[in-house]
Amino acid sequence: MIKDLFKFGKPDVLMWSGVGIFSVILIVAFSLFSSNSGLVVKDLFGMAVVLILPGYVIVKLYLDNITISENLTKNADVNKAIDLLIMSIGVSIASIIPMNFIWNYLLTMGGGEDVKSGAGSNLWGNVDEEQIYTGSASWRSLFTVIVVVGLAIGYKIYEQKRKAKSE
Repeated sequence: MIKDLFKFGKPDVLMWSGVGIFSVILIVAFSLFSSNSGLVVKDLFGMAVVLILPGYVIVKLYLDNITISENLTKNADVNKAIDLLIMSIGVSIASIIPMNFIWNYLLTMGGGEDVKSGAGSNLWGNVDEEQIYTGSASWRSLFTVIVVVGLAIGYKIYEQKRKAKSE
């Protein structure tokens, strides 16, 4: 059933290879100016996971047939790869940032305060201190990605089962 949800082709390979080549160029460029290139690799990997992957999954599930740029290049596969990247980043931002606000509310306003006298700190931490947008956050950004991707896949499976029952 999961295999039926995703259909990968040449545009997908072109998109991910373009992201990979661009990342390698950035790693080499920033490694020349940085003393710790490991952090550059970690941040680029985090950005790909947080800012591309959730949107890519949603686009492949629901918006795979939408065309944004018809005449950008002469190659239709390259145009589709560019469309996938643009929509993936946009959908990721549209789904991850609201989840960050939910995390921020739950972790700062939604409880977790220490009720002992003299201790008024938040036990659960604060999302604002962790840069969830750039992927350098801890388990919260990974959990947010898992929740967004899981909800997208879960709803698509539910939708297919409901459609199969009605037929």
